[in-house]
Amino acid sequence: MDRDKLVEAWKKYGATYNVFVPEEQPTPKAEGWERPMPEPSDTGTFDPQLMKHWRFFTATRNFLRQRYAEHGILQSPALTFDCLVPKYQKPLRVSEAKKGRRKKKADPDEWYAGAVRMLMTDDGEVGFTCRSRECLRTQCKLNLQNPKRKSPVDIFSLIQIFHGYRSVAKATQIVAEAFEVRIGKFEFKDVEKKPLIKRYAVPKWAIYDLIQRFSDVRRQDIPRLVDESVELVKSSQLVELEHGRVFSNYFAFMWPQILDNQVLEKINGASIRLYLWLLVEQEERARRNEFAMRLSDAEIAPELGASKQTIGRYRQELEKLGLIKIKGDIWTAGYTPKSQWNS
Repeated sequence: MDRDKLVEAWKKYGATYNVFVPEEQPTPKAEGWERPMPEPSDTGTFDPQLMKHWRFFTATRNFLRQRYAEHGILQSPALTFDCLVPKYQKPLRVSEAKKGRRKKKADPDEWYAGAVRMLMTDDGEVGFTCRSRECLRTQCKLNLQNPKRKSPVDIFSLIQIFHGYRSVAKATQIVAEAFEVRIGKFEFKDVEKKPLIKRYAVPKWAIYDLIQRFSDVRRQDIPRLVDESVELVKSSQLVELEHGRVFSNYFAFMWPQILDNQVLEKINGASIRLYLWLLVEQEERARRNEFAMRLSDAEIAPELGASKQTIGRYRQELEKLGLIKIKGDIWTAGYTPKSQWNS
């Protein structure tokens, strides 16, 4: 099958089995697609890059399917499957704030369900990415909140991640034995680098807690409200994401401009409560594909524990600053104050 026909079949496969959106799946570059298979060295060993070659895609999928058969991964045509970290490693104990209390709980199953995706990059290489927005194993090289994240990773790193091996040496041995090849010294090399966007992952519970604690805010409390709001964002982890449509049960993903443009300092008032609430609500609506955020002062009032008149005053202050725009009953919150629109 020639290159064009194989690409067409690949994209049809993705659409049929809901693996990826065809338009978002890169078409392999000619130089990557057509490059020859690596030859063994004089000692009969292969470069580890061999296992990334697109011709090993099916063999790699079958290897994972058979090795981890007891966990049922890759049994269907879909190329997304559960992360097996909790099957081979101890639970990660995390703190969860709920109704003002903190309790310890093991990492939830939803962190791992359908989290891993197998793909073929536009360099014609086999790789694996993580899709979990909730997972707090931030030391994992695939974790979306890890600033040193490597994505995609190869088959060696995937096995290393699953089992928690300190190096890829053991994973390399496992792959070599399964494929009956001698693999030489491993040299780290990214499968593919993609431009990423940065967002502050701000805990939603902390946002709502701040809004509630300052429900009876007085003039003398404003400096503390501003300071705590800024510190809340600043102390949150700056994460790199593959695209802007990222949603989480635990975090609100705020643009860096909230600090760069000194947005909260410019508001400098109780209307910070409404502004933060709107940023989270706007994200929640987008998550439900409700891109028109239809609201009214009366609807928002009980959410913030304030009167309709107070919400109206907050709204006017934010409109004056240019941080929200309202057309009819559709509200939009932004990160650029009016004073910086033309700068």
